[in-house]
Amino acid sequence: MRPKPKNNKEQQNVEEQQPQHVIKEEKPISDKYQVKYNSKTQLRLDEKESFVLGVPGTKIYSVKWDADDKYIACACENGTVRIFNVRKRQLSYLINSLMPNIPFSYVKWRPQAQQFKTRNIFVTGNTKGEVQHWHMTSGKCLGTMKEDNSDIYCIDYNQDATKLAVCGLNPIIRIHDEEKRVVDVRLGVEQTQPPGHNNRVYCVKFHPQNPNMLISGGWDYRVLIWDIRQKKPEANQIYGPLICGDGIDMRESFDGQQLLTASWSQEKQLQTWDLRTCKLICNFDWNSQIKVSNQPCQLYSGQFSRQFDNQLTLAGGSGENEVRIFDSQDFDNAQICIHDLCREVNTVDWAHKDSRFAFSGGDGYLRIFEIQQIN
Repeated sequence: MRPKPKNNKEQQNVEEQQPQHVIKEEKPISDKYQVKYNSKTQLRLDEKESFVLGVPGTKIYSVKWDADDKYIACACENGTVRIFNVRKRQLSYLINSLMPNIPFSYVKWRPQAQQFKTRNIFVTGNTKGEVQHWHMTSGKCLGTMKEDNSDIYCIDYNQDATKLAVCGLNPIIRIHDEEKRVVDVRLGVEQTQPPGHNNRVYCVKFHPQNPNMLISGGWDYRVLIWDIRQKKPEANQIYGPLICGDGIDMRESFDGQQLLTASWSQEKQLQTWDLRTCKLICNFDWNSQIKVSNQPCQLYSGQFSRQFDNQLTLAGGSGENEVRIFDSQDFDNAQICIHDLCREVNTVDWAHKDSRFAFSGGDGYLRIFEIQQIN
């Protein structure tokens, strides 16, 4: 599900730039982990509110909290969506693919918008190019949208849930009308200046305030800013990040709009950018203060916190399988490191209303933690 760029004509230049790392011998599947803290941090993980759910046996590619922070949906390689009740700390719903063993690659809860009466709706993408709407409580599939057989890697709603953006193996980004369930706009079909993506697109995100702005990134080492009305990228682009998962996020900060990129690279894995100018703001120093090994961590997923005034940043990946939390006021130093995981971290997600976060990956476990501040 997360292959490295291949050495073919289309991808030859990317392969030449592709960072290499030594593959560690895989450990037995285990739910164990270790935690290290920056000696100067006032952040701690609340042990009473931190726990592990699920059983091993299938990779998890995407986890998402619902709007009420009651449920977490997990998109799994074995063709299931596991939905855990976090308050009860148990599996509540198990959704099976309509075709046996077709991996779910992404899951996204539909925002609770006024135009929709039905609650508890989520959408999934799979490796057959299908985008499907599901009703959690009944377990029913409410509809399937499909254009081709190419993998779906990411899905995002705009703020009022009227539009749904989809990206994947095909470098064309599709914007769906949520009510009509049809494609309104295709980005990257026409030859434009600047051009659209020329390889897999792993992440697509609507701007949280501007419904016409879309951000995308993937294997061509570019992060593009689209005006969906113009159907082409803006002139300003970000060059460098190799996006291989849910590795783009945005926030409004006191000095303007900021963009986060989490890259599958050995260095400069985590960066923030000025969304207006596309200029680099900062490189996070991944190993500063907390060093667990000489093995680099190459990132699949990263996200700004929804609480703490968006000051915390969460990211995780492979190589040195770990998750780190940074404070935006102290870019050079990680505050918390969760490491010694037996498999890669594919996906991370912050809760909406409090200081909890979740992550999962190749071991099949869902891990939930809560952050507390100490005096």
